[in-house]
Amino acid sequence: MAEGRVLRKPWQRLEGKTVMVTGASSGLGRELCLDLAAAGCTVLAAARRVDRLNSLCDELRRTPQPGGSPPPRPAAVELDLASDGSAIDRAVHRAWSLFGPIDALINNAGVRGCRR
Repeated sequence: MAEGRVLRKPWQRLEGKTVMVTGASSGLGRELCLDLAAAGCTVLAAARRVDRLNSLCDELRRTPQPGGSPPPRPAAVELDLASDGSAIDRAVHRAWSLFGPIDALINNAGVRGCRR
């Protein structure tokens, strides 16, 4: 949980940034989302497992903010990077419609094989 996380540079300078993290439903992607929210970022959590993303967003909304700022407004975006290009475009446009420009993308999702 983000409580008790000690943020060290460069995390301390991210307040107000919008960051999209792929593969956010578990593992490293989930942990990155928690750290980014604790640093004051708006997090767009993207992955295939929407139920886990929604649970993560609930947790992110309870993340203490630097300087007592208002709680973050995270969003879950369903995204399967193994999908066709139009599905990926739709996910990116959804992210843009929620928060406007994205300051950073952490492309953490793994892709198993390739579709033919």
